[in-house]
Amino acid sequence: MKPSEPSTPQPGAAWRSPVALVLTGLALGIVVEVLFDGRPIGISALIWAGLCVAATLGMAALERVRPSMENYWLIPPILFFAGMLALRLEPLTVLLDLGLLLALLALWVRVFRAGGLLRSGWLDLGIAVGWVPLESWIRPWPILGVATRQVAGEKASRSRWLALARGLLLAIPAVVVLAALLAAADVVFSDYVNEILRWLRIEKIVEYLGRTLVVVLSGLFLLGAMAAALRHPGERKYFGEDKPLVAPFLGFTESAVVLCAVNLLFTAFVAIQFTYLFGGHANITAAGYTYAEYARRGFGELVAVSFLTLALILGLSAVGRRETRRQQTAFFGLSGALVVLIGVILASALMRLLLYEDAYGFTRLRTYTHVAILWMGVLFLVFLALLIAGRLRAFAPAALAAAIGFAATLSLLNVDVFIVGRNAARLDESGAVDVSYLASLSNDAVPALVDLAAVVPEDERQALLGQLACRARQVEERGAGLAWPSYHLSHAAAGRALHAIEADLEAYPLTWQAWDDEYPSYGRWVVEVAGEAQDCVTWMAD
Repeated sequence: MKPSEPSTPQPGAAWRSPVALVLTGLALGIVVEVLFDGRPIGISALIWAGLCVAATLGMAALERVRPSMENYWLIPPILFFAGMLALRLEPLTVLLDLGLLLALLALWVRVFRAGGLLRSGWLDLGIAVGWVPLESWIRPWPILGVATRQVAGEKASRSRWLALARGLLLAIPAVVVLAALLAAADVVFSDYVNEILRWLRIEKIVEYLGRTLVVVLSGLFLLGAMAAALRHPGERKYFGEDKPLVAPFLGFTESAVVLCAVNLLFTAFVAIQFTYLFGGHANITAAGYTYAEYARRGFGELVAVSFLTLALILGLSAVGRRETRRQQTAFFGLSGALVVLIGVILASALMRLLLYEDAYGFTRLRTYTHVAILWMGVLFLVFLALLIAGRLRAFAPAALAAAIGFAATLSLLNVDVFIVGRNAARLDESGAVDVSYLASLSNDAVPALVDLAAVVPEDERQALLGQLACRARQVEERGAGLAWPSYHLSHAAAGRALHAIEADLEAYPLTWQAWDDEYPSYGRWVVEVAGEAQDCVTWMAD
C-alpha cells in the first residue's frame, strides 16, 4: 500500500494547535502596537514582516502543513520591500514599496498551501489581493471558539464568570452614555463624575484601552491571515483556465482588419519619427521647432498608445475566432508586427524624454518615466514571446513581475540621490543648477547635497547651505524622543552628513515666524542667507 501523508486540517476539520495559533496571533498584535502605534515607519516594517513570515512558517510546522514552493519564491521580495521602507524616503518609492509589501503578503497567504501563482490570470490576482484582507476577518472566530473550549472545557459557554464578563462589556457603553447625559443635566452630579474621573486618571484609561484595542484587532486580523494561509484550500479553480470567460464571437476577418489598420497607422508614425526625431537636430529645426518643444509634446500620449495597443491585442485575442492554423499564424504575425512598432514608439518616447532632460535637467517625474519606459520595453518583449508561444494567460503574473521590477529598480536606484548626481553632472556642462528644487528632495539626497555644496558656485553654495541648515533643524526635531522602531537609515545618514558640516551651517541662523500672534505655534522657519531672510523650502515628512 502507498504510505499515507501526514494528516492536515481539511475544510471544517479541527486544528491541531488552536491555542498556539491564538497566542501567536496575540503576540503579533502586541508587535504591531509596539512597532507602529503612533510611530513613523522605519526598521519596524522589516521586523514586522519578518516576524509574520516566521510565525506562519512556524505554525505550518506545528500544524504539519506543507507549504507550496511558490510560497518560498515570494519571501525574498516581501523582505526586500519591507527593508526598503527603512532605507528610502522618496515619496513614490515609499508608496510602491509599501503597496507591494502588502500586496505580496496577500498573495503569499493565497498561495501558501495551494500554489498556483503562475496559473493565475488578471481576475485571480485581483481577487487574491482583495479577498485575503476580508478573509482575515472571517477566519479567526472558529479558531477562537475551539481554543476557548480547549482551555476552559465544553461548559465554558455556560460559565457564570464568562456571563458576568459579557454583562460588563454590555453595561459599560450604556453607563458611559447615560452618565454623560446626567452630568450635562446636573452641575453637582457633574462635579462628582469629574472627581471620579480624575481619581481614575481617565486619560490613562483611554490610552490603555486604545492600545489594547490595537492589539486585539491586529491580533485577530493576523490570526485570520495565518488561518487563511494554513487551512486546506480545497479544489481551487482559476478564471478562464478551463474555458474562456467570454466565448469568442468576433470573426477573423474583422480582427485582421483592425490589426492591419493600426499597423498602417503605426508604420506612418514610425516613418515620421525616423525622418525627424531620429534624423537629427537639423530636420527638427527645419520644420520650425526647437528640440525642447518637439520633445515636450506627446510623451504621455505615446505611453498611452502603447498600453491601449496592448489592451487591443489582448482583447482581440480573447474575443476573436481563429478556426484554422493559417488564421492563427496570421493573427500572431499581425500582432507581433504591432508589438515591434510599439517598441519603436517607446524608443521615440524615450528619445523625447532624453531631449527634455538635456534641456531642463532631471526631476522625480522624469526619472520615474525613464525607468518605467525601460520596464515597459521588457514587458512588451515578454508579451511578444508569450504571444508567439500561445500562452497569453501567463501575461498577468509577468506584468506583476514587471511591477515588482519597476519598484525594485527605483528602490535600488535611490531616486533623489540619482537626481542630485545627474544635475551635478549637468552643472559641469551648463553651469546652472536648481538649488531650490534639489533642496526640496527627501533626506535620501542630503549626503549628495552636502557633497554638491562643495563644488557649486558661491551664490548657489550659500543658498544650498542655508537650506541644509533648515534640514539640520528638521533632522534634530525628528530625532528628539523618537522610539527605536522608527529608526530610519536615510535619516541617520542625513544626520551624519549634516553633522560633518556643522561649522559651515552655523553661519545660517534660523528663526521662527508665526503667521498670527494669537497662534504662535503656526508659522514657518526662515533662514538668513547673505543677510536676506529666505523660507525653508520644505519641512521633512517621516
